[in-house]
Amino acid sequence: MNAAKQPVEYPEQSLSSDTKLTHVSLHCAGHEPVEFQLRAGRFYAPITVCHRITSARVSVRAGHEKSVVRVQGQAVSADSVSHELSLHQGRNIIAITIVAADGRTQREVELKVFRAANTPMWKRVLEEAPWKARDSAGELVFAGKMWVLGGYAPEWSRDVWSSTDGKIWTHESDIPSARGIDIPIAFVFANKMWIADVDGVLFSSADGKSWTVACEAPPWRGRMNAGCAVFAGRVWVMGGDDRTKLLNDVWSSHDGVNWTRVAEHAPWCARQITHTPVVLDGALWLLGGGGLGAGYHPFVAWNDVWRTTDGQRWECVTDDAPWPARIWGSSAVYRDRMWLVGGYRSEPEWVNLGDVWHSTDGRDWRRLETQPTISFSTPVGVRSRAYLPPSDTLWEQRHEQSMFTHEGSLWLAGGMIWPLLNDVWRLTISGLCFVTQPVLEAYVFGQYIYKSHADFNASRQAVTYRLVQGPSWLRIDEASGVVRGVPPETGDFDVTIQATDETGERAEQSFTLHVLPCF
Repeated sequence: MNAAKQPVEYPEQSLSSDTKLTHVSLHCAGHEPVEFQLRAGRFYAPITVCHRITSARVSVRAGHEKSVVRVQGQAVSADSVSHELSLHQGRNIIAITIVAADGRTQREVELKVFRAANTPMWKRVLEEAPWKARDSAGELVFAGKMWVLGGYAPEWSRDVWSSTDGKIWTHESDIPSARGIDIPIAFVFANKMWIADVDGVLFSSADGKSWTVACEAPPWRGRMNAGCAVFAGRVWVMGGDDRTKLLNDVWSSHDGVNWTRVAEHAPWCARQITHTPVVLDGALWLLGGGGLGAGYHPFVAWNDVWRTTDGQRWECVTDDAPWPARIWGSSAVYRDRMWLVGGYRSEPEWVNLGDVWHSTDGRDWRRLETQPTISFSTPVGVRSRAYLPPSDTLWEQRHEQSMFTHEGSLWLAGGMIWPLLNDVWRLTISGLCFVTQPVLEAYVFGQYIYKSHADFNASRQAVTYRLVQGPSWLRIDEASGVVRGVPPETGDFDVTIQATDETGERAEQSFTLHVLPCF
């Protein structure tokens, strides 16, 4: 018989049923087990874990109770997990052997577990803070503490909480507002915290415990969703809505009590400003904004970026930033970069956002991709949360969360998904580092490409790249960090990339590249 016409046989079809696997799972301390997903050809999809996970166990169930299962050479019973398996950075191969009851028939299975490189990651500090779950709170950093002030919980609240470490929170007081706090004008100025309630009454406190009315009727009273920042020794309030129309006026004050209208109509269109304007490099920056009417339709928002050095003259830095236009996001300055995080859109789909963007100049933006605790590829249209355990490195998409820059970290707390949240997260970046995950496998004779990128150097200058170690067929573009080459042979190759700026700040990323046969 012509061999070319013989039917293709998958390994499963030629094996005794005694060597079939019905279940294989990965167990990582502190997390729910994750099942390896069976793919076409009877192979299992690899699982990726974050760099914080340094070991794991495996549980395996065979199709026949008398089959013997070995993990890395050690027998494992059907109702238990394997011994602890160390995971080094990069690819880890876990060998599974299933021996049938006859003692002769056996099957070999290889599982792949990738341990990700060390890149910036969020860390869940607290799953449930003692303050009631909420969104739309005032958030300030004052006197070495983070402060959460009021918000929607789901009623308008007035309570004031503080924390130095995000773990221990103290209820300091209640703001003596008749109505409560919701997406407030809030700022730190003249050694005090200031916050406006939903009626526009402006309160202040020097210690967070005792609050007094600082200004009963500021001229901007009655507006919602306004932007506020402290810049050039003055307090600035701008835009928002007065419950009848959108606004684009600009007000400033030298004392928080007496206010002057600097611009009746700024050149940016009237809008609700639900993520705070930020201050960087001697300028005040406005990042987008939107307008939301009854029924959340139509959804109108902008992703333009504006800057001013005096509050009167505004320059449009870009009218089309790469991040999706949104409302109810958060903005901050961290590591001398502007950040835009999370938010909400009702069109083209009703969705909370979980993206994180940063920029040094308001024109060029990069998205910070962070590694989930555990992940693997899922079918198209299937959300990974249906398969995977909750992640302690990746917060759920949300809007109107609180965000702080405090103690060398970027913090995120609470927000709206429904039900409301009161968790606390922290992102710490110490300096120049690689933010991309290496491509660890390639096929022989196929082009290998890895778009490496390093960021967060203190100088914010351009970074150049060089290949410190690697095979002769591998090259790196010194300006872009793109690594490419065509491997002429199979094998394992050690690679080290170095990123450096003109001040001498540097970072390295090392990994093993596995070149595989395609067939």
